[in-house]
Amino acid sequence: MRVCVGHISAHCDKCGCQDFQPLFAESSNAHEMACFSCGVRTTRRALLMQIAEETVKRAQAFIELSKKARNQPRKH
Repeated sequence: MRVCVGHISAHCDKCGCQDFQPLFAESSNAHEMACFSCGVRTTRRALLMQIAEETVKRAQAFIELSKKARNQPRKH
């Protein structure tokens, strides 16, 4: 399964894979996930936080580009 919001998908910090599987073992939390490729464990919360951070990063980049475009003189 992929954890995504809009066009932004979470990825494994170790291998970059975007596919995860829930862990249903007796000792695991219902929100624990494992990377489908390398098996690194994470949580849904951590994946959603990664998406939130990427969203903020993209928004800041967009704002900076908008500011630069606004400050450039217009050609007539």
